Amino acid sequence: MSAELRRIPWRVQAGIYGAAAFSNTMPNMGWVVVPIWLLLQGVPDWLIGITIGCRHIGPMLLAIHGGAVIDRLGARRVMLFLAIIGALTPFLYPVTPFIWAIIVLQLITGLVDALGWVGAQTLVSKVMKGDARYTGRMSFCTRLGLLIGPAISGVAWDYLGPWGGFGLIGVWSAGILFSVYLLPRDIEQQGYNKDRVESKTITLRVLTPKVSDYLKAFKLLALPTIFFVLTMSLLRHLGGGIQASFYGVHLKDIGISATTIGFLISINGAFGLVGSLSAAPMQRYCKDHWLLIFLVTVSILFITITPILSDHVIALMFASGLRGWAMAASLVFIISMIARYAEREMQGRAMGLRVTLNQMTWFVVPVIMGFVAEIFGREDSFYVIGFTAIILLGLLTLWTYHRKIFHKLI
Repeated sequence: MSAELRRIPWRVQAGIYGAAAFSNTMPNMGWVVVPIWLLLQGVPDWLIGITIGCRHIGPMLLAIHGGAVIDRLGARRVMLFLAIIGALTPFLYPVTPFIWAIIVLQLITGLVDALGWVGAQTLVSKVMKGDARYTGRMSFCTRLGLLIGPAISGVAWDYLGPWGGFGLIGVWSAGILFSVYLLPRDIEQQGYNKDRVESKTITLRVLTPKVSDYLKAFKLLALPTIFFVLTMSLLRHLGGGIQASFYGVHLKDIGISATTIGFLISINGAFGLVGSLSAAPMQRYCKDHWLLIFLVTVSILFITITPILSDHVIALMFASGLRGWAMAASLVFIISMIARYAEREMQGRAMGLRVTLNQMTWFVVPVIMGFVAEIFGREDSFYVIGFTAIILLGLLTLWTYHRKIFHKLI
């Protein structure tokens, strides 16, 4: 570890890790309560898929712009604004039990959560230089959040109803506000971080999306290393799209309680704690890209087999745990590799591009699963998405091996 990294105060680390944990956990808490809320409203499967998918439209369209704004104004200011909105919007769900209102709230909360996560990743990349040990700590904290958040969301719903479930998400979002408040105002100009924000003034010009930002971001895909990492990130989230949409619906439909569903998602976070800390040691025995391929395969496989496991809670716990381990470890490698291969002034846009591609997946998967479930049944929708992802992963692996893109960097 470099001397520069050693000088990062623990208060700064705590602020970054906390912001990452709270922002990254909020969608998972939504996975517990939003599908159940839609079921209570009598919404059909195809519309459930669309409604859940709408959460990802805003990030899909604006994450790159959000990353550019973070590069220009600084992550702290942007994240403070997002945290305030994120703390207020969950309380609107119980008072607006109309499908159109739920869709609007999904659009807002999805954008706020995603851009908060972009800001946290950008700070890890810029301030902590993408070091695997620091990235591992951040991933550990996010998995700790995933261990706690969904479980208490399920309990809050079962005992306090919609107000309890959604209200808890609003309170949870206040944790982002506290974490960001810990960060120094000039975090991106201090001695341990030589990067400079491009602008200190909030103007309409800074906030307006620019075609040039999108072009610069998508040009990163011309780099074979970045193309590989971002495509792996996209495939990794195909499994996440399954869990976000019909995982809870399927389990609730076969008689599993909201508390147990939340517990199963939390098991994912518990095993993720181990995955976060095991990533750096694994680097000693294998190259990052091969480890990433293995971990993404595991994460997809163990969500695809959910219908086979039926209502056997122990088996569901095991599958959720292995998936959580693989998801956490793979995140460490993805962020570290982006920090390594993307230019420093493009870090925010690179993270924004990653989120854009991920959110595109999270939007498309629930919609496709909804229509497949409507026509062929919910179980088949798991298999269609899961095995498609594994086939695409195999093709990317063959391309990587044939092009030898990482051999050239040794």
